[in-house]
Amino acid sequence: MFSLTILFICVIVQLIAPSSSNGNLNDVLFGGSYEFKDLTHPFDNDTVYWPTAMKFRFTRKIEVGNGKPSWYASNDFAAGEHGGTHLDAPYHFYKTGLRVGEIPLEKLIVTLIIVDVSSIVNEDPNFVLRKHHLDNVLYYDINKPSILVFKFGWSKYFNDRKKYLGLNDYNDSLSFPSLSAEVAEWITTSYKTVVGIGVDVASVDPGSSDTFPVHKITSKAGLYNLENVNLSERVPETGCTALVMPMKIAMGTGAPLRLVALCPKQTPTSF
Repeated sequence: MFSLTILFICVIVQLIAPSSSNGNLNDVLFGGSYEFKDLTHPFDNDTVYWPTAMKFRFTRKIEVGNGKPSWYASNDFAAGEHGGTHLDAPYHFYKTGLRVGEIPLEKLIVTLIIVDVSSIVNEDPNFVLRKHHLDNVLYYDINKPSILVFKFGWSKYFNDRKKYLGLNDYNDSLSFPSLSAEVAEWITTSYKTVVGIGVDVASVDPGSSDTFPVHKITSKAGLYNLENVNLSERVPETGCTALVMPMKIAMGTGAPLRLVALCPKQTPTSF
């Protein structure tokens, strides 16, 4: 935790040094110019998990005190690695890939780029993003360690599991917007500073896929995936720093994630 704090401070200092030569880090972070945005869905009984995964649940809850001065509470919980807002480690689909606990910190505190394709998706649960969709969208100069988070516009359905996953009652199939293998290949071969890809849906692959090509391509290239990112709140497409903080499960194929964006505070343009 100490090393994480030091790295975080170094990254932020680099980002804001030109405007903070006369102040300390706390003055800058809490001086009204920056804000933290939580891009994480809560973990509880209603959290969306992959249909085959164990859902989040408290296995034991202790609350003692009964109004007396000494109050004590403690819970035990169980859950699958791949549910809610979470990180897929490269090992998830690549045998020699890094596990969660092995991902270096310099790949977890990085530039955040939001790729908003929601207008192209247009509420279509069977939409698959292909390279030609991005010809006039992905124009960013990606020259620093970065994550690309694709906004399909699906976060608003998170509390409706059936709608969010596109569950078909007849054959248990799933349908929600996703990436294509050609987009994954393009990113991993053209943008060497991209360390992770995120989506505001349950998987980077189509819900109907049983071969998971996007997972395989990104994992082999050493990228992690972020799934079920909460983009309910507006986040600037560029200019933010991502704090990608998964639970450090040493040998994990994935882990619950607290994803935070540190962004310059926006001045309202309308009231």
